[in-house]
Amino acid sequence: MSTRITLLSGEFAWRRVHSLMGLWLVLFLCAHLMTNSQAALWLGDYGIGFIRLANLLESIPYLQVVEVLFLGFPILLHMGWGIRRALQAKTNSMGTNGSKPSFSYGRNRAFTWQRLTSWVLAVGMIAHVVQMRFINYPATRVVDNQVEYLSSVSFDPALGATVARLHVQLEPTALGALTVVARDPGTALLFMVRETFKSYWMIGLYTVFLLAAVFHAGNGLWTALITWGVLLSYRSQKAFLPVAWGLSAILAFLGLAAIWGSY
Repeated sequence: MSTRITLLSGEFAWRRVHSLMGLWLVLFLCAHLMTNSQAALWLGDYGIGFIRLANLLESIPYLQVVEVLFLGFPILLHMGWGIRRALQAKTNSMGTNGSKPSFSYGRNRAFTWQRLTSWVLAVGMIAHVVQMRFINYPATRVVDNQVEYLSSVSFDPALGATVARLHVQLEPTALGALTVVARDPGTALLFMVRETFKSYWMIGLYTVFLLAAVFHAGNGLWTALITWGVLLSYRSQKAFLPVAWGLSAILAFLGLAAIWGSY
């Protein structure tokens, strides 16, 4: 009996940690997409808003330590336990041949999509961090005691006007490539985002990644509030559901603005 109680207590604690990390990541997603939306040329005053917010974030002391403790650690905890739950889940919202029951009501379908989007997010999150934080992240150099931030770009018809508007230099490199030389990290990051979304492949992949993230966040927020006893009655749960989907819609708009409007 004591062993059974210990196992249940451990399971209960991990579920609460998973839920708490999920709530924190929803807050981060809101801030992240609000910042990224300012990269949209028509929404962020030609990227100036994005540059200001990015520079503010880049000025945080011990930024890499902060990223590991307040982003990397919660993501790994939430992702690890989420994958465990996804592997254990037995979805039954799809049509069957009669060999097993099928319940196609709304909340059961949402449960299925929550598990499916968890796989999209697990793969997409790893690829996103590797691409944006390591492969394409602006390099730095010091010239005359001045730090310069370098972002690799390819030529396009609007590149010259964008370079002139943001007051950066453009240097040719080997094999016909170009490098934007900026005086602040935010400007270099803006060119990184702009370069990424020149590709229709990247636009498509990030659109799928974004829609999976905002659905997972909105539905997860609703279930987390039930888990923590905020939404106890059926009436409160039903009333909050449009709020959760409304938040997902707003986040989707902000994210799509960055993906489709940065270039």
